Amino acid sequence: MKFLNRKTKISLKKSINQLFFELIRSSIDLSQLSTIPTANEWEQLYDVAKKQSLVGICFNSMQQLCISYSEQVGNMPKPLKMQWIGQVMNFERMYAKHERAMTDLARLYASNGIRMMVLKGYGLSLDWPIPNHRAVGDLDIYNFGKWKEADAFIAEQLGIKIDDGHEHHTVFNFHGVAVENHYDFINTKAHRDAPKIEAQLKLLAEKNCREIEGTKIYLPSADFNAIFLMRHMGQHFAGEYLNLRQILDWAFFVKAHSHEVDWNATILFLKEIGLYQFFNHINAICTDNLGFAEDIFPKIERNHYWEQRILKDILHPEFEDKKPHDGLLAILMFKTKRWWRNRWKHQMVYNDSLLMTFATLAWSHLKRFKTIKD
Repeated sequence: MKFLNRKTKISLKKSINQLFFELIRSSIDLSQLSTIPTANEWEQLYDVAKKQSLVGICFNSMQQLCISYSEQVGNMPKPLKMQWIGQVMNFERMYAKHERAMTDLARLYASNGIRMMVLKGYGLSLDWPIPNHRAVGDLDIYNFGKWKEADAFIAEQLGIKIDDGHEHHTVFNFHGVAVENHYDFINTKAHRDAPKIEAQLKLLAEKNCREIEGTKIYLPSADFNAIFLMRHMGQHFAGEYLNLRQILDWAFFVKAHSHEVDWNATILFLKEIGLYQFFNHINAICTDNLGFAEDIFPKIERNHYWEQRILKDILHPEFEDKKPHDGLLAILMFKTKRWWRNRWKHQMVYNDSLLMTFATLAWSHLKRFKTIKD
């Protein structure tokens, strides 16, 4: 590769990305790939899948190809196949561990009269073709305003240490799973319109949430997720980076629950908080690149330039510096550089000016100084 010129390298990357999108789409519409990947291309596809947290769904595609178009996976090296299988089996084990911890925690809370809602991860996985092939991480929960009682119960009854040094949630470990207990759904101190968004989410959290039978676990309504997931994606995109797994979370959610969403009210609110164009760009990527049917989304207002720039940044981030682990000055310099390089994203996601956001965040961190390393 080091002897190839830059134009050739970009062309090769483009072809791998196109093949990667085809691999994802084959799990959605059971289509075949446009070409048979070479052994080297399979290695590259695995690397992209790992980077985008999509090893599981790409494995689903491989299984489908093995059944319907076996010749298309014939060049896959056996060691890579075993590595891929091993990774998916690990996902399945972690998912089962996550599920057990989540159910046990919900039942403990319920015994003390506290309800537990699960945000993002597990609830979203239920909309995926094979839920336990979606990687799970932290367990994000909400106790319907009773987070202090919930944390006190865990600390006093189980002797679990509660970490309260974070914005909008506390953190503790339960049965080997990191739990983030949210008292707010978003950081209300980072942007001027955040309290307004938080108030709307708190209101929607109380409406039409559903309980998973036999578990004491509640899931948010479709109207809640339509706003919360888009804001959460925008926050990741503007602040750090966005990956394709998060976009697939959104696409599978829309596919499963679009008929439940009050899109008129949702779109009106997204326009009020400055997220409407980003919403359109993400929906366009879901249909044009990931193979989802356009009719499951509200009418998409397209802008090809921004759609492609967002997609390019997801695949090859414009800012890829790694956050330092130690050193306050190094962390401050890193965050300032990241904030400046991501200013085009900020303008797409937030109503606030860059200067106002900088001042608001700086004041927030000064009030709770230890959060500056988050």
